[in-house]
Amino acid sequence: MNVFVKRTTVAFYLLMLFIPKVLMAQDEKFQAIFLYKFIENINWPDSRKNLVVGIVGETSVQDELEKILQSRNNSTISVKKITSAEAATCDIIFLPEKQNSSFNSIVENTSRKSILIVTEASGLTKKGACISFMREKNKLGFAVNKSTLDLRSLRVSSALLNLSQQI
Repeated sequence: MNVFVKRTTVAFYLLMLFIPKVLMAQDEKFQAIFLYKFIENINWPDSRKNLVVGIVGETSVQDELEKILQSRNNSTISVKKITSAEAATCDIIFLPEKQNSSFNSIVENTSRKSILIVTEASGLTKKGACISFMREKNKLGFAVNKSTLDLRSLRVSSALLNLSQQI
């Protein structure tokens, strides 16, 4: 095998190792954009002005969301890393898939409170999440559980509902 073929083969395999990481970084950027748009399209019952987004655990979504808020000079939304026990202190909770074990505790701690729960795992809208990301045909989308939003006294815009899969 000549040197060119060997180098090309090695480069190909190295590229294949990095593609999933690049795709994951893109997903996190898009999730942050979606999260920002979710917040814009949800109405809280008391017309809250300053909202707190709690991110459970470590995820790059937090960094991406903070960049979006900074680029838009949005000082009415703050982002902080939280534990599941602190969920009730937030207005919005983002639960990365790595933290799914905290889901039941978060739902229990925030029951009947006007707190938007957004998850990275698609099946959790059927179990009490308000919005969950999902992947269909390699496209990032989301599902909305309208009855959960209603129980939490959160009103969702029709525009957001029209873009979602409804549970």
